[in-house]
Amino acid sequence: MKKVAVVMESWMRYFTYAWPSGMLDRIRETGEDVSLYIFNSSANWSSDTKYNKGEYNIFNLPDFKDFDGVVIDLNNTIDDDVRQEVLQKVRNAGVPGIVINNRYDGFYSVGIDNYAAMKSIVEHLYEHHGSRSFWFILGPKDNFESVERERAIKDYVNEKNITDCSFYYDDFDHNTGVFGFTELYVKNRHMPDAVVCANDNIAVGVMSEAEKLGLTAPKDFLITGFDDLDKSRYYTPRISTMSYIREDAGYASMDMLIDIWNGKQPESYRHTKASPIFWESCGCESDMEVDPRQQMKGSILWGVEQSYFEGCKLALDSRLAHVNTIEEMIACIPESIPAFRCDAMYQVVDKHLIGLDNVESDVEKAKKAVNVDDEFLTEGYPDDMMLALAYGDDRASEIVGESRIVSGLFPLFNTEERGQNFLFLPLHFRDKCIGYFAIKNAIYLMEQQFLFAIMNSITSGMEQLFYRSKLANLNSALSVLYNHDSMTGLYNRLGYTEYAEKFYRRLHNGGENIAVIYIDLDRLKYINDNYGHEVGDYAIKTVARLSMAIATEDGLCFRLGGDEFLILDRCISEEDIRERLSSLGKRLEDISTREKLPITLTASTGYVIGKPDEEDTLDSLVQRADDIMYQSKVARKMNRV
Repeated sequence: MKKVAVVMESWMRYFTYAWPSGMLDRIRETGEDVSLYIFNSSANWSSDTKYNKGEYNIFNLPDFKDFDGVVIDLNNTIDDDVRQEVLQKVRNAGVPGIVINNRYDGFYSVGIDNYAAMKSIVEHLYEHHGSRSFWFILGPKDNFESVERERAIKDYVNEKNITDCSFYYDDFDHNTGVFGFTELYVKNRHMPDAVVCANDNIAVGVMSEAEKLGLTAPKDFLITGFDDLDKSRYYTPRISTMSYIREDAGYASMDMLIDIWNGKQPESYRHTKASPIFWESCGCESDMEVDPRQQMKGSILWGVEQSYFEGCKLALDSRLAHVNTIEEMIACIPESIPAFRCDAMYQVVDKHLIGLDNVESDVEKAKKAVNVDDEFLTEGYPDDMMLALAYGDDRASEIVGESRIVSGLFPLFNTEERGQNFLFLPLHFRDKCIGYFAIKNAIYLMEQQFLFAIMNSITSGMEQLFYRSKLANLNSALSVLYNHDSMTGLYNRLGYTEYAEKFYRRLHNGGENIAVIYIDLDRLKYINDNYGHEVGDYAIKTVARLSMAIATEDGLCFRLGGDEFLILDRCISEEDIRERLSSLGKRLEDISTREKLPITLTASTGYVIGKPDEEDTLDSLVQRADDIMYQSKVARKMNRV
């Protein structure tokens, strides 16, 4: 089974389904064992550069060496560095590459001849209608198709020595026509003979704005569009345009790849057919018949689909709004998948996204939970990712095994059926990569233009939940940091105030003895003054670590001052306490020797046992343990002297 990667950028938020549609048509015709892997970004509608970076990251997902060919349409990509990086990766992979509606060194190209097509339009206005003054309202200056159309215009203008002409550049949308008309009309104060637009969207914008001033085509000016969109056929007046079947480019791309695989050398550029249609907007009549009832039928059916889909999307939004964890959110997505009419859906995520809702009390773990989004990559994907969702594909669990770890795209997305397609869409929080969605045979979503809405709902829901969880983690972490000692991780005096009395009352009310153990690190000031604070800090951390080691799982450990430590614990017997404290002294001596410390560490200790039938308060027990410890310290000091 051959694999073809299709690397695409949507126009604004609209997926260009024509390319994969044409490719799939050719696969079905030839019976070739080929499947498509489509990697789509939707970045060019946004002004948020970090969001765009997150969208473009999907182009880092495929290793093009895994594929037998690559088809590329990045004409809408606003970042040329991204475009050039993709092209270079394909070159480095050494696989055949086809570019749609553009030309690059080392690649085959397909598409209409924009230069010849636009020249024929201007020539028609000049020769057939006698137009001598023009407005040219064009698309982006860095878009290949717009540049080719502009080049044809300027060559023809120079050839015919046309001097009465004005140019306006922006985008391919309706507002370009509105703004272009406004600017040029203010500048010239009258209409030209003809307005030539880079596409039909722009032409509609010009005519709608002109009508506000009582100006109409073809009475007051002639106007042409390009691309033969539905609006050109059903607008009044119908708009003269350049007609071509967009699917032909996808069809030709696959045809060229098949030729290459079969050892044939195709031409470097294959033109697809384009034909002008001259309608009322330039004063012509076309013999092409347009059935408004068929168009209305299509609009009605699309409206029904839109209404159904929006209902399903609202239901999904409602479910997403009521979940409490990322895992719950992922689990609720399959409920809505039948409405997407795809064969399977996969969600592959960064492992750091899972399990963020359980902050542990340990200080370092709490800090890590708060800063977990620092673990997310901003470029590329982790080597090992988690398959969080595999709906509609029984093979998924078999492929990834119990660990559900995904490394690369294959073998998870292998298929033995020809003509299948997998659509890959980025999951990201602005520039933070959290994973990707893969949808098998997403024809309905691609054709009906529902992809952006679905991805926006899922990603927005996940992002809100993630940062809600992060805020909860932050509050928990602040609480941990508030009542814990930053050096040792033990409870501090605030922690003592919050937890010690509760612990004492629980044992007292349950009829259990409580062990109150006071520990004081000997000669801390001497150590700091003579060997430095680094040795002193090491000594403090060592006593803290050993205190936690001698306490039971239920015990509480506190650092009450620079060198003072307190343990509250269940007590089995005095012998048990003495054994623990003896172990503490022996381990301090062993550590001092092993680590070659400049001084042997020692600690003075004292303990008391509180019994449930006595009326001692916790504070009185702690004070008695402190007094005993102090007596031990004095005796130890006298022995040293």
